[in-house]
Amino acid sequence: MSLQTANAGQVRVLASIKPIQLIAQDMLGGLAQIGVLLPPGSSPHHYSLKPSSIAQMHDADLFIWGGPELELFLTKTVSQLEHPALALLEGGEAHHHAEAQTADTEADTHHDHDHGGSDPHFWMAPERALAAADLIKDRLVDRYPENAALYEQAYNDFAARLAVTDQQLQQQLKAVGDTGFYVFHDAFGSFVTHYQLNQLGYFTVDPGRKPGARRLSEIRTALETNQARCVFVEPQFKAPVVDSLIRGLDIRVGRLDPLAVAIDVGPDGYSNYLQSLAESFTNCLSGE
Repeated sequence: MSLQTANAGQVRVLASIKPIQLIAQDMLGGLAQIGVLLPPGSSPHHYSLKPSSIAQMHDADLFIWGGPELELFLTKTVSQLEHPALALLEGGEAHHHAEAQTADTEADTHHDHDHGGSDPHFWMAPERALAAADLIKDRLVDRYPENAALYEQAYNDFAARLAVTDQQLQQQLKAVGDTGFYVFHDAFGSFVTHYQLNQLGYFTVDPGRKPGARRLSEIRTALETNQARCVFVEPQFKAPVVDSLIRGLDIRVGRLDPLAVAIDVGPDGYSNYLQSLAESFTNCLSGE
């Protein structure tokens, strides 16, 4: 068994973004070396690959990414890799969970929504992260059948730990489930739906684009009529528009990080990320 573990630990996995790295590391622990391609805080919506990054992708035993729906800029390099990459959004379960939650916002976003009708930020919901972990486990079992039992066990342990975290967060977030809020960027829908939170809307679908005047005026009206207690901004994007929107209103500003920049990669890293999101929601929504 020790020889198997040693061999397994030499497998070099490269994740495109940190949330994927968190899920893989939390599940696999010492069974693989798991790196990340994008520097912390870089948005997969707006990024250009450097030659050194392309070399990293070619060096990895397994490259894991969201897929073209999330990271179009990687498509060409992925098609040239010797070992087929694993696109988590194309792999069955991780893709289908989010269909329902986009229906209610479809009317006002279909003209500029580049997410293809399904929310690609799959790491926001525990069941979608678990589906992604299952795909990673299956691919490793296919490639390294001699370590299949280790990967299966790692997945089962991850699933059990995640279930405990999920239960705790369900309880914690019940208290703020009715309180309305806005988010800056439409990235948290899976988390909001899973934990039944009251998101009234978002400022922009693409964080690189400013919301239009009509949209801002609708949001300002909603804020003035006291439907929202909180507006969430993100560390990746400067949002001066938020400052002007809430000027003179009794609205709290919270922070939500869709890319998990401040979270340590390691045991329970993914669970810690979910907990950090829950803390942000709880602190801002329950504040007097």
